[in-house]
Amino acid sequence: MYTQCEAIECRSIVPLQDTPSVKSTFNANLAIKKPYTAIASAVSRGNTTKGNMVVYHYSQEIPVPSYLLAIVAGEIEYNSTGKRTGVYAEPAMIKNASYELAEMEDFLDTIETVITPYVWGNYSVVIMPPSFPFGGMENPYLTFVSPSIIIGDRSSANVVAHEICHSWFGNQLTGRNWSHFWLNEGFTVYSERLITKILHGEDNFTSQARIGVDNLRDVVNSFMKDGKDEYTKLFPDAKREGPEDIMSNVAYEKGFLFLRYLEKVIGTENFYGFLRVYVASYSYKAIEVWDMKRVFEGYVMKLPRESLQADPKELLEKVDWNKWLFNSGMPDKEHTIYNNDAIKEAIELADYYLNHDDSPTDNNYKKFTLDLRIIFMRRLVNGLDKLSHDKIKRIDNDLSLIHISEPTRRTPISYAVFCLKKKKKKKKK
Repeated sequence: MYTQCEAIECRSIVPLQDTPSVKSTFNANLAIKKPYTAIASAVSRGNTTKGNMVVYHYSQEIPVPSYLLAIVAGEIEYNSTGKRTGVYAEPAMIKNASYELAEMEDFLDTIETVITPYVWGNYSVVIMPPSFPFGGMENPYLTFVSPSIIIGDRSSANVVAHEICHSWFGNQLTGRNWSHFWLNEGFTVYSERLITKILHGEDNFTSQARIGVDNLRDVVNSFMKDGKDEYTKLFPDAKREGPEDIMSNVAYEKGFLFLRYLEKVIGTENFYGFLRVYVASYSYKAIEVWDMKRVFEGYVMKLPRESLQADPKELLEKVDWNKWLFNSGMPDKEHTIYNNDAIKEAIELADYYLNHDDSPTDNNYKKFTLDLRIIFMRRLVNGLDKLSHDKIKRIDNDLSLIHISEPTRRTPISYAVFCLKKKKKKKKK
């Protein structure tokens, strides 16, 4: 059993003001039969036993918005993965989950060195049942993640890096309403990819950013096609729409691109300094984008000219906040270019299969990271008009994709087959 309160479902559990602008503390006493365990998104205060019932006591002393109240219960075990980190999972999954998420302490240490100290004490992840509808949910002390990230090669651990970064952006300081959702997600994506850059290098950072841009373009094109231009704005009008309607990759990826732009304007180290000042200024508060803008501009104006290599006022005048926040569609092309030699190789391999009726003389697909495989597969799927069944069969023979056991390598090409079959059925009609 588990709860899912984001965006406005907490009202179905507790009578309260179900809005991120209101933060509160809470206590929870969860009674459950042995041998099951009940956990809340708060600090454990022990448990008491009454016959075959156990009452677990929890206290959340840091004010949080209602959507971060969470409970999970079931046959769950815990395993520590570091000084402050650990995994909850069903007994059959605990070993694999602990291996998959062994880097959590490193993620936490890495982002702490850039931003500010982690204020929540311990950090735990719960491996949810397959019915859990999201990749992850950043409940304090108790992140929920999909079991689909347990692959065996740690290639999807960045999902947890993302949820860890919510400990600062979203949990510690929170967008005041759902129009400001990007303050939670854009900063979190930026920080997640910063962890990737520090721990796994610039190339991996670039690959993840490229996938993000491609995903953003797909979402924007879909919304624009449906006449939902409002949904493509970084600052949509949440008064007119339901929160779930406006929650999309726009907040994540357009927000990330805006922050990358601000980083380039003032320089990387200066931007890291801004992140620290921003978090310190609004910890435990619900804020608006104008609060963030005020801190950014105040911070930049105090920077020495030599660190900016320009006049602070002139730099700030370059930033078109209205354009970034209120324009629909994609950002200007100059802000969306992420490329490197590895990405080019993945695209060239896909293009070869799309444009030729034979196999390439050599390829490095087996050496591709998960992100490069996604880029390769996306290129194939986008070229479905050229992707015949014979070509799919050739790709499978060359790269052994469909019949292998690794789902991360099998699923995309299977999806390509599905899309191709669907397309051909439409033609017959």
